[in-house]
Amino acid sequence: MQNNSSNQHASPRDLRKDGLWATKLGFYLMWMEYLAISPSYELARRYRMGSLTDEQQQNLPADFDAVLSVYDDLGDVQRTDFKSWWQDRAMAVFGHEGVKPRVRRVDTLTTTHNKRATERLQTFVDGEWQEQAQPNTALVSIPLGLTKTQITRQLNKILESYDEQLRTSAKPSAKYPLLGTRQRKNTLFRYLAVVWMRSAMPRQALWRVGARAKVSDTYSPELDPKARVVRGEQIYDREVLTILASRAWSRGVALAYTHRHTVPTSDCILQLTQTHAA
Repeated sequence: MQNNSSNQHASPRDLRKDGLWATKLGFYLMWMEYLAISPSYELARRYRMGSLTDEQQQNLPADFDAVLSVYDDLGDVQRTDFKSWWQDRAMAVFGHEGVKPRVRRVDTLTTTHNKRATERLQTFVDGEWQEQAQPNTALVSIPLGLTKTQITRQLNKILESYDEQLRTSAKPSAKYPLLGTRQRKNTLFRYLAVVWMRSAMPRQALWRVGARAKVSDTYSPELDPKARVVRGEQIYDREVLTILASRAWSRGVALAYTHRHTVPTSDCILQLTQTHAA
């Protein structure tokens, strides 16, 4: 796979295209990387290229049609860079239709400027609010003479008065929406880094893999992955790092199989914890 490091910082133009918009581009980069290590996704690529053997054809996963559907949408992720893939393939299925919802000023009322307020509000409702797919919206009066602290405090009270359901965004229109509430990119990347490093160092002890992949902020810096193991030396750090690397490897590999229609998130990790050794 090509080096994507130069493509991780998206410009606003990368988040909007042909009436679509997207957020959290880093998670879609993560999705691309997980697809790149997915065995079933690689099978889909080879299937479309007509390069599978008869035996491989007979042993395809039960839900292979779902994998093929994703592959047909997202294509080969190993022979392209992220920015090209995002613009040519991903934006069309990850983007949300319409205009991205944002906080905006509808009008300003003064003693001499107030007669057309109702008209301006209706213009907003008929125009931009419709383009934003009619998100739940609060109409708020903010006296401009209040301090920022007073305004912030009072706005927070208003927002807290709405129940959770009303404050939840409407169901996204993207074909592959970013789901889950625990979206921790650093955790997902550490799992991915361990899978990469383990594949490059298949015969090395797991603690060396963990040190190289920097899976732990506490223990990885303490150990040199190239160091010789001296008999009788304190091994506690290596044992802990072995456990952490093993856990990251298991979850990273498992997440590579969760690409059917959702982006890997920490919610997926929590589910995987139920079936993988802690």
